[in-house]
Amino acid sequence: MKCPKCGKEMLKDHVHAFCTHCGYLDDGKQIHGYEEHQASDLEIYLGKDFEKIWRNTNWFTSLILGPLYLCYRGFVLLGLILMPLEWAFWDIIANSFSRFYYVLLFFSFIVSRTFFMAVNNMICIYFYKRRIIKIKKKYPSTYLTELRKNNGHVNNYMSLFLAVLLFFLFVISFIFIYIDLWSM
Repeated sequence: MKCPKCGKEMLKDHVHAFCTHCGYLDDGKQIHGYEEHQASDLEIYLGKDFEKIWRNTNWFTSLILGPLYLCYRGFVLLGLILMPLEWAFWDIIANSFSRFYYVLLFFSFIVSRTFFMAVNNMICIYFYKRRIIKIKKKYPSTYLTELRKNNGHVNNYMSLFLAVLLFFLFVISFIFIYIDLWSM
C-alpha cells in the first residue's frame, strides 16, 4: 500500500498501516516525533498535491496557464469564465493609449498572470473545502474513505485535455485577431 501523503511504501502491523518515511497513519493521523498530528480533511483529500497547493510551490505552472490552471485543477467552468475576463482586461489596458499598445498589452499580460500566480491556489483551496463539505454531507460515516479515494487525483485527464485545447484555441484566436488588426 502506498502512502497517500508522500507516495512511499507503507508498513502494516496488527492495528495500523503506517509510513516509515513521513509518519502517516491509515486513520488520518500522522506521527511527528513523539506526538500525533491529525491530518486535515484537505490534506487527506489532496494527498501528495497538498504541499505544493498549500505552499504555492507550483506558482510557475499557475503563471504560465493563468485561468487555465483552474481548468487543470478540475474547475473547468470557473476557468472558462475567468479566461474572457482576462482577455477583456488585456484589451482595456492595451487600448487605453494607442501609441503604447504593445507595451501596455505586455504590461497587462504580466499583471494578470502575476495575479493568477498569486491567487489560483487560494481559489482551488476554497473550492476543495466546499467539495469536502459536500462529501461530508453525502457520506457522513465514511467520508474519510471517500476523501482518500481522491488521494491527490483532483485534476482528471479530461480537465487537462480541455485546458490544453482551450490554450491552443486562445493562441489561434489571438493570432487571428492581431492579423486582422494589422490588415486594417
